[in-house]
Amino acid sequence: MNIIRNINKRVLAVGAAAAVAVPAMLLGGWRTAQATNPVYFTNTDGSMQVIYGGGGLALSVTVVDTTNPPGATQLCHYHSVGVMNTLPFPYDADVWVTGPTPSNPVTILLPSPGAKYSVNVTCLGTGNSAAYSPVIF
Repeated sequence: MNIIRNINKRVLAVGAAAAVAVPAMLLGGWRTAQATNPVYFTNTDGSMQVIYGGGGLALSVTVVDTTNPPGATQLCHYHSVGVMNTLPFPYDADVWVTGPTPSNPVTILLPSPGAKYSVNVTCLGTGNSAAYSPVIF
């Protein structure tokens, strides 16, 4: 009798998970992993780069400030907000950049495929910044 109850519980659990997942896939527009467009951007003189990687369930963002002196560490702030019919929810993250080398990646979880964002990155040590709109996830 206990075996039948345990099997019934498992069937109900799988059914409940499917009942939640299928509508989410349909409403969310189930898509394959894709890179951002553009995959990177720079400021006007090219001294700052914002580089995207990954795709699908998570994107990563790396910041490079070539005006940062070797060995100097500075705090840079990544800010994005939805534009052009994308919900205007902001995303903010801080990252440390040492010298003119790439930062550790900032992770953006569950990006909305096809969503458009206005992005601005500012480094506090050098005052260098880069902005681009729209970045398409």
